This record gives sequence, C-alpha cells and structure tokens, in this order.
Amino acid sequence: MNRPSKNKRHNPTLPENVDVVDERNLVDVEDSEEISIEDRISIYWMENKSFISGCIFALALLIIAFNGMRMYKNHAVAKLQAAYSEAINSETLADFAQANPNKDLGGLAALTVADQAYNAEEFEKALNFYSIAAGALSDNILAGRALLGQAFANYYNGNTSDALAQLTDVANDSSLAEVARAEAAYHLAIEADAAGRSEDYDRYVAQIQASTLATQWQQRLSIYEQQAR
Repeated sequence: MNRPSKNKRHNPTLPENVDVVDERNLVDVEDSEEISIEDRISIYWMENKSFISGCIFALALLIIAFNGMRMYKNHAVAKLQAAYSEAINSETLADFAQANPNKDLGGLAALTVADQAYNAEEFEKALNFYSIAAGALSDNILAGRALLGQAFANYYNGNTSDALAQLTDVANDSSLAEVARAEAAYHLAIEADAAGRSEDYDRYVAQIQASTLATQWQQRLSIYEQQAR
C-alpha cells in the first residue's frame, strides 16, 4: 500500500536543504575590526571587573600593611634611641640594659656598665652586664669585645677554668672580630708558655702573627718574648 509522502514543514524564508546556523554569537568581521581599543578595554573590564577589583584591593592591603609596619618600626627605633639618650643623661644605663636585653642599644648600654664595673673591680657586677652584652650583641661587631670582658670578669671572680675555656672559644670563633680573637690568643699563649705547653704557645703565636689586624698584640708578644727569653 502506497502512502502519500508527508510534506516536510520548513521555514518558508529559508531555502530547502540548507542547515540552520545559530548566528547569535557571531560578530561580523568588519564590525570586529572597527572596535576601538577603548571599547576593547571596556569590554575586558566588564567581563573581568570582579577579579581585577579583588586584585587591586588585595594589593592595596599589602601596601598599607607594609607601610604601617615600616612606620611602626621607625617609631619604635626612634623611641628606643630617645630612651637610650635619656638613660645616659640620667645615669640609668644599667636599668636601660636590663629592660632591653635583646636590643643592640641594650647591649651597648650593658657593655658600658660592665666596663665601668670592671674598672672599679666590681667583677661580679661586670660579669652580669658582660653576659647581657654578649647576648644582645651576638650578631654585632662588638660581640667579641663582650665575650672577652665576660672571660676576664670570670677570671677575676676566681673562675679560672671557665675563663680559659671562654678565651679558647673566642680565639677559635671565625665569626668574631679578628682583633678580639688575637687578644684572646695572646692571653692563651702567655698562659700556655707559663704552663710549659710549647705546642699550644706556638699555635697561638702563629695565629697572632698571621693576623693583619693584630699589630698591637704582635708588638706585645714581641716584648713578652724579649723579657721572657
């Protein structure tokens, strides 16, 4: 049985056998070429404004935080310097040193107080403040100076073995100032010579002679050898 063919419905405005194309997302080439740079920027901004705004906001927060920390640090340093000057004028460096044992200025104050106590033969007080200075100035060029003071204060407090051990540490520590190491080596050389340890004496003498910054201790060593021999 032959059935009549059904008529295919189609859009009368389109020719038959032509695929329908969705033109909603197509942009004419000529129109695209005619979009100005300002329009392109505007389109990009509209599509990405949330992300761009977030980045700008985060960057602004970082800048504010950085500047705030720098201002705070500068203010703290200025305040500490003012307190140090006031401590010098009011002769309260000992209190300043004890209140700021982790600051360079606190270490410098402690070193000053320790030297004064050492010269006055107050060796227990000197040892206390040399210890504060050594801790505060551990990364400072004055670290060796503080450690030497600590060793000599220990020596005059009767702690000879501790003093010699500290001097040995100073002489062997390459991170310390060369002058401080040479001074420690000089005293260790004299002690070794007095004890008859010739090898130790020669080793410390060689260390002093090899230093380009130990002129003072080289001269003192020469005088010692002239007097001792």
